[in-house]
Amino acid sequence: MFWRFGGYAQVSTIDTLLEKQDVTLEELLSEGDLIQELKSHNTKLIEYLREDSILEKLLEYVVATKLEPIATDDYDVDEKKDKEKAEPEERVFGRPLSESGEGEDQAEKDRNRYAYVAAEILSSDSWSLTAALLENESLLRKFWKFLERPVPLDPLQAGYFTKVNEALFDKKTEEMLELFKSIPDVIKNMMKHVDSPMIMDLLLKIISLEKAEGGAGIADWLHSQDVIPILLSYLGPEHAWSTQTSAGDFLKAIITISANASQ
Repeated sequence: MFWRFGGYAQVSTIDTLLEKQDVTLEELLSEGDLIQELKSHNTKLIEYLREDSILEKLLEYVVATKLEPIATDDYDVDEKKDKEKAEPEERVFGRPLSESGEGEDQAEKDRNRYAYVAAEILSSDSWSLTAALLENESLLRKFWKFLERPVPLDPLQAGYFTKVNEALFDKKTEEMLELFKSIPDVIKNMMKHVDSPMIMDLLLKIISLEKAEGGAGIADWLHSQDVIPILLSYLGPEHAWSTQTSAGDFLKAIITISANASQ
């Protein structure tokens, strides 16, 4: 009981870091108690995370691509030295490559760690962060370009992408649907990833919003975008059996949703 009185309250590591003038997002993402501090509605932390530049980096980390190994046989040692002199120091997730611990393995661990924590932050129950995201429509549009990547998507990235967007659709249904419908070729880009269960889960989530407050009309809009004809086209023999199966499963899921919906 003594330690709870008289000014002996422990200062969190997050608060200590935020006192630094040059604190980086990467330092915060590496702290194990960051999510708990966010859940505790740490005002200083939320204000930091609301900054436009920080939100942009968080969204980028959610869908950061896997680091490709550097091929050392493409040029000789002298060319490599010339290249290093001519170019600024390469950085991996905010740190110089030379300081990235165990090199590429450590960088990949950092990528996975940052992606996980960034997704947890952006899908948290902080309405302040959600509002800040919706105020930065350009950042969300850039985030949705993830769907323009070639098949197949990284399952982990697709899962985090879906998690963040499902949270946004739940909290800001009407605003997110307006944004969704305004993204060029959004259905085309989603449907090309019919083999990605997480992306199809996101589309099912969007379809189910027809019954939610602010979601009326989304089913008609999706109908106008030829969702069903596109799915049926994937059942043709020119597609791989896995794609046919995925399309069939999604059609069955739509039928189930429709059967359970009120007239």
